[in-house]
Amino acid sequence: MSKLRVAVLGVGHLGQHHARIAASSEHAELVAVVDPSEERGTEIAEKVGTRWVANLAEILGAVDAVQIAAPTGFHHGLGLEVLRAGKHLLMEKPLAASLAEGDALLAALAEARTTNPKLVACVGHLERFNPAVVALRAANFKPKFIEAIRVSPFPMRSLEVDVVMDVMIHDLDLLLALVQRPVVDVEAVGVPVLTKHPDLVNARLKFEGGAFATVTASRVARKKERTLRAFGNQEYASLDFAAQKLEILRLKMGEHGPEVIPETVDIEEGEPLKLEIEAFHRACLGEGEDYVTWAEGLEAMRVADLVQKAVAESLAAMLEA
Repeated sequence: MSKLRVAVLGVGHLGQHHARIAASSEHAELVAVVDPSEERGTEIAEKVGTRWVANLAEILGAVDAVQIAAPTGFHHGLGLEVLRAGKHLLMEKPLAASLAEGDALLAALAEARTTNPKLVACVGHLERFNPAVVALRAANFKPKFIEAIRVSPFPMRSLEVDVVMDVMIHDLDLLLALVQRPVVDVEAVGVPVLTKHPDLVNARLKFEGGAFATVTASRVARKKERTLRAFGNQEYASLDFAAQKLEILRLKMGEHGPEVIPETVDIEEGEPLKLEIEAFHRACLGEGEDYVTWAEGLEAMRVADLVQKAVAESLAAMLEA
């Protein structure tokens, strides 16, 4: 089978890794990297053994798929351009800069699929591909309460969005995937620290069916922590994203009464972004459907929007007090 012809659009902090992975993929050929900066574009193109072009129109006719890692504000316009050309598309998270733009992208995707029903469009929620997350979802764990923490030092990038869309949305997507029920209520507080947007947010989510979650996201911490703890019916799971480790304990009846039994979870470590991009390439070639859909990406944005509104209300209350 011939390889998938791919272009990577945007080769900044994350896009350079998209280019690296696409260039080494056994399923794809990296035709070009696209970036408005000639200096940055040629630098990355030389590193990965491809060519640089300044804009998407120059290369769109020569590729089968596009991986977009441009700033969020450009997602809507670029996404529409790719869909109109009938090309497969991996859009980095979040799907769009606003719910209205996300809705417009889904409408455009539905229209594009009237011509090409097999068109693949996914969102780059890479934590879904973290081997520890894959193992947790495969363990048939049914969470009733989840605590997610994702904090790190200030990254000096993604300043155009708040910590909810920049950081917390990873966990919001995972919570929806794990609980598999819609969110029905949100409470949240947050504060701007180093930017004009909230840089530290804590949210409490209630799901249909009664499950709860607390989520903390910060980009002003002294050190990184990316963990998730889930509690179910006589079971507990602790997940470390960075270390790709998962510990599950279950209450079972032993010889002398109830015992808490730890379960060993064998995990084959892997780079989540690489696993995600390879799954996208395979899906484009008709070899699987293991990806986060645009509908799922938009649902994560809807929950993020509820969190943002709750944070705005709490900030307004603080100012009035």
